[in-house]
Amino acid sequence: MRQACWYEGIYIIQRPIVRGMKNVDVKLDMDIRGQIKKGKHTYKQNSIELENKITEAYKYCYKRFILGH
Repeated sequence: MRQACWYEGIYIIQRPIVRGMKNVDVKLDMDIRGQIKKGKHTYKQNSIELENKITEAYKYCYKRFILGH
């Protein structure tokens, strides 16, 4: 699923809240073929919650932009 999104130019990007620091909270952005959609929710870096949200975001993008559902 992720590879199909990457092939189509769809990426989920982690954006740190504070630049230049390590282990800060992040927001998730969607890069959909060059168009950036900024996320609103904040997640702890390297957390299970973040990994689950990234997986959920790729699943959403796969269904919405590749399968067309």
